[in-house]
Amino acid sequence: CDLALPLITVHEAFPGHHLQLCHANRAGSRLRRLADSNLFCEGWALYCEELMHEEGFFPDPLTRLFQLKALLWRACRVVIDVGLHTGRMSFEQAVDCLVDEVMLERVDAESEVKRYATTPTQPMSYLVGKMLLLELREEAKRRMGPRFNLHDFHAALLAGGTVPPFLVREELWERLPAE
Repeated sequence: CDLALPLITVHEAFPGHHLQLCHANRAGSRLRRLADSNLFCEGWALYCEELMHEEGFFPDPLTRLFQLKALLWRACRVVIDVGLHTGRMSFEQAVDCLVDEVMLERVDAESEVKRYATTPTQPMSYLVGKMLLLELREEAKRRMGPRFNLHDFHAALLAGGTVPPFLVREELWERLPAE
C-alpha cells in the first residue's frame, strides 16, 4: 500500500532505526555500542512516526489513518503479549483479537501470535518504548521551559546508545542541562 511507504521509511530509516543505530554505533563505550534495548530501539522508531506526523511530514490524511490503524495494532500487541505470557489469553483468543480489533487476515494474525509467543516483551516494546520517550520529552520541556529545543533533546537522547529508557533518563540531564 502506497500509504504505508512514508511510515515504513520513517520507522525503518530516517529518522527511525537507521538514524538511531548510526548514533548508537558512535556511543561512548563498547558496551553502549553493543546494547540493544527493544524498548529504546522500537520505541524510538514508533516515536519517530508520531514525531513526523506532528511536524507535518505526512501530507495525505489517509497516511494518518493508516498510522493510527498501525498504532491500534501496537496497542493490541501490549494486551496480547501480557495475556499470552500470564496465561490469561489463549493462542486462539490472541488471533481473534488481531482479526477482530486490527482487521488482520487470520493467516497473518496466526503468524504474528506465533512470533509473540516466542518473544516475550518484544511485541509490547514498540508502544511502551514510545510512551517512555514521550514522557522524557515532556519532562525535558517542563525542566527546560523556553530553552527546550527538539533537536538538542533528540541529540542528547540518541547519544547514549540503545540503552533502556530508564537509564537514558538517569543521564539525559548531563547532556541536556535543566538550568
